[in-house]
Amino acid sequence: MKRKTIDSYFSKLKPTPESNVNAPTETVVDATQGTSTQVLDEEPSKTCSDRSTINIDTPFMRDPALRKPINSYPSEEREEIIEKFINYGPYQILMPEYPKSGPDDHPRRFQSKWFKTFNWLEYSPTTDAAYCFPCFLFEKKPFGKFGSDTFTAQGFKNWKRIGRKNCAFETHMGKDINSAHGYSVQCWKDFKNPKSHIDTLLENLTPKQNADNRLRLGASIEVVRWLTFQKCAFRGHDESAKSKNQGNFLEMLKLLASYNKEIRDVVLENAPQNAKYIASSIQKEILHIFAQKVQKEIRKEINDSKFCIIIDESRDISKRGQMAIVLRFVDGDGIVRERFLQLVHVKDTTSKTLKEDISTVLSNHELSIANLRGQGYDGASNMRGEWNGLQALFMKDCPYAYYVHCQAHQLQLALIAATREVSEVHDFFKDLIFIVNVVSSSSKRHDELQDSQIAELEHLIEIEEIETGTGLNQIGTLQRPGDTRWSSHYKSICSVLRMYNATRSVLEKIAIDRRATYSQRGDANSALKKLLTFDFVFILHMMQGLMGYTDALCRALQYKSQDILNAMDLVAATKSSIQEFRDSGWEGLLQKVLLFCSKHDTLTLVPDMNATYSDIIRSRRSKDIVSVEHHYRVDVFTATMDQQLHELNSRFSEQTTELLILSMALNPSYGYKHFNVEKICHLAEKYYPKDFSEHEKYHLKYELELFFHDVPNHVEMKNLSTITQLCRSLSESGKSFSYPLVDRLIRLILTLPVSTATTERAFSAMKIVKTSLRNKMEDDFLSDYLTVYIEKEIAEKFTINSIIDDFDSMKRRRVQLNQ
Repeated sequence: MKRKTIDSYFSKLKPTPESNVNAPTETVVDATQGTSTQVLDEEPSKTCSDRSTINIDTPFMRDPALRKPINSYPSEEREEIIEKFINYGPYQILMPEYPKSGPDDHPRRFQSKWFKTFNWLEYSPTTDAAYCFPCFLFEKKPFGKFGSDTFTAQGFKNWKRIGRKNCAFETHMGKDINSAHGYSVQCWKDFKNPKSHIDTLLENLTPKQNADNRLRLGASIEVVRWLTFQKCAFRGHDESAKSKNQGNFLEMLKLLASYNKEIRDVVLENAPQNAKYIASSIQKEILHIFAQKVQKEIRKEINDSKFCIIIDESRDISKRGQMAIVLRFVDGDGIVRERFLQLVHVKDTTSKTLKEDISTVLSNHELSIANLRGQGYDGASNMRGEWNGLQALFMKDCPYAYYVHCQAHQLQLALIAATREVSEVHDFFKDLIFIVNVVSSSSKRHDELQDSQIAELEHLIEIEEIETGTGLNQIGTLQRPGDTRWSSHYKSICSVLRMYNATRSVLEKIAIDRRATYSQRGDANSALKKLLTFDFVFILHMMQGLMGYTDALCRALQYKSQDILNAMDLVAATKSSIQEFRDSGWEGLLQKVLLFCSKHDTLTLVPDMNATYSDIIRSRRSKDIVSVEHHYRVDVFTATMDQQLHELNSRFSEQTTELLILSMALNPSYGYKHFNVEKICHLAEKYYPKDFSEHEKYHLKYELELFFHDVPNHVEMKNLSTITQLCRSLSESGKSFSYPLVDRLIRLILTLPVSTATTERAFSAMKIVKTSLRNKMEDDFLSDYLTVYIEKEIAEKFTINSIIDDFDSMKRRRVQLNQ
């Protein structure tokens, strides 16, 4: 006789036709963000329909005014949809100011403090109305009475009735748990408490069994975290029992078991069949929990602070467009943070699509666009377009989200443009790339290069020309200059100067090596001639001096905590250094070049500086007669410096942005010399009018005057050089409470972005994680992986028990993890 189960006594409901799921794109939130595959090592829950038929990737709204009613979903999907909503919780979005409504003489607005009093309360910024979260999830069919659907469909917005004797919220709750709201709240509590589920009550485990289950899951969690932090793949090509290499996850788990008897007794073959916690879907769930907790921590760090978005787009190894979203903000300790929030797959790179995807992510994490105070992108037209660019679309929603072109990108454009305008410098970089490619063309040449370096180092050490010690004079190779990384050109120049003799020796060997092909010998001979020319040696030293200044600026612009004011100061300092090098650096440069030629036996190639200089172009213009010294000093050296200064002045002009000029009045450098009360007040009134009330604007002037007479007298705040240091010092000393308006304005300025370097780092990590061997990674899995890896500083703080508890609460588990 076939054994009956408890499910056989309940008839299944027929699925209702799925209603239209199309909704406005800007508010759609993908609340799933998890795996859509069945959990292979857990027995499927009997209370839910077959999960393979559920399309959990179908987007639905979190905004109470826009989401579909629960009853509109097919019955077999309803339970899983409820689980997803409960995982996110009520939609309690925090805004600096909620819109006013009601009579013009006495308007009222929604209050965020109501969220603490009524934990079930939700707010929709779309309709400016309040809703009930548990009633939305578990309310039975409407009673048919007028107003019975106020807190589920229509929305409540009569703020006059809140906080009085007959408070509308308390009236909705009812007098006891038998009310409609009380029933929904009890269902909400029961759904969040797996212990009350009937399938859990049927299997009451002992404390020892419960501890074994947690230990087994904890081992899998540790393996997932370690592999993610080390950028390793989880799965192997063959994970069968007969495989010699079952993949990193299983091999690491076996390694843990071999060193710990307690773990060995509960994992792998010693684990129950329905709770091994080794399936790929379980690994993804664990990683997703880590990613969600990281994002919640970032959201907690932001709190109600203003923030900036830094966006960039790139393609992964599968040629799928991926958009990295980074948030820049100032935390409660006055520290500037740039946090990687999420990686989003984009179908195209139009500004409208990017804006919709970004708005969805911000809404998903309950971040209001009203708190947006900055945008950082590169110079692409779809980003910086004045009318239809991404920055323009966000400016329509929030006019105080000021756009700043990536400073590092502007520097890159300035350097490239400057080198193209001087023909001798342009030819030099072509020759440099050619020489490096010839020398580094094979492993054999690489070995010869290192042998030559060793011989040269031994000779220099013998004559005591260089020092010895740990980390000094290491053997290296020539650095290849990249097309998009300008700092690599500087490294290439330095490596050629450091290994000049070794490079020449290798090229000479290739040129006379009969085993090499005619092409290889010809390239080596041509490269050797270019290497030994005075033009090449002169420009090599000149560009080393010039790019030494610009490389320092390039690296400084990529610091996460860099502020826009200090960045502009660094640009000004770089321009001053280049100007000084132009005015008084010629004699020193020429002596340095001549000494280098004498040291490397190339003095015979040095031309007579007093001789007449002529080339193909000048020979056709007989009136243009100049000396060799004039050519190198004026046509090459001075022209290169002038062109570089011109590009820096045009692309980093402080006169083009009034916001930056006014912000300079807050700079504490040189003993608060730039401090100007009138400019600071004008800055707050013109650029941040919504962040200060009329009353605060009036008192800002007096607070600034007190600030100027008080703060510079404190030792710890006297010698500050950047506005970032000032903000942190105000927080550490407690002065931020004494001068709240000044502190608020400083934080707003620090929110402005400097560069998109953080998103570039995210794409560098993406190329390491998603490789040609891992090119089938799902977008959600890739996003979770990068979130945990990039923000490992946050992820490493989570305890195993907290991950287990979140794992247990995600959905109903057949195996008990909590007593």
